[in-house]
Amino acid sequence: MQLDHKQVWETIADRLREDILDGHLPAGTRLVEADLASRFGVSRGPIRDALADLSRSGLAVDLPRRGTSVASLREDDLAEVYEVRRALEEGAVRMAIARATAEDLAEMDRLLNATEAAYHAGPLPAAWEADMAFHRIYCRMAGNGRLLALFDNLASQTVLLMRTALTEHASLAWTPPVEVHRHIADAIRACDVDAAVRAVAAHYQYTEDRLAGTAKPE
Repeated sequence: MQLDHKQVWETIADRLREDILDGHLPAGTRLVEADLASRFGVSRGPIRDALADLSRSGLAVDLPRRGTSVASLREDDLAEVYEVRRALEEGAVRMAIARATAEDLAEMDRLLNATEAAYHAGPLPAAWEADMAFHRIYCRMAGNGRLLALFDNLASQTVLLMRTALTEHASLAWTPPVEVHRHIADAIRACDVDAAVRAVAAHYQYTEDRLAGTAKPE
């Protein structure tokens, strides 16, 4: 397998991350260094670095004497991830409003429209990916590299957790109301900090309601 011009371990981490998030490597699957080294045609060093990166992002767990496995996450983990994402994104929209350029706002609108189209067209994993891209744009607009890195880790965990929780919560497959994302974008565009923070809070309240089974489909 020919690898691209990234650092070798980064490319391997990206490939494994894709395999985990699209379900090709289910929760609990052992990630054996020797097997992966053979698959990618590299030594164990890059594999070890790639697995460490997956562990930092919460997609893998490294257990003493048992090695590394794809993380088995629970419903409680999803609720915790959403709590942290809400706090993170409330801060992100404040910074985004102060720092966004016209090009940023145009990209935000493009991703907003792409998210809505993806939810209506399916399949669900593609819609989730578009959804994460919309949230990521205003985290990027915040201009804080550490905030964006935290979001990226949480976004990967969100997709994995959504897939896991979907078997128990069919509501997670619903197409969200248009207003859930549009209110965030409208407030950022209007430079209305209070409205943007309220819109993020409303988004995550809707998400909590879906998990609790109190939300209603559109």
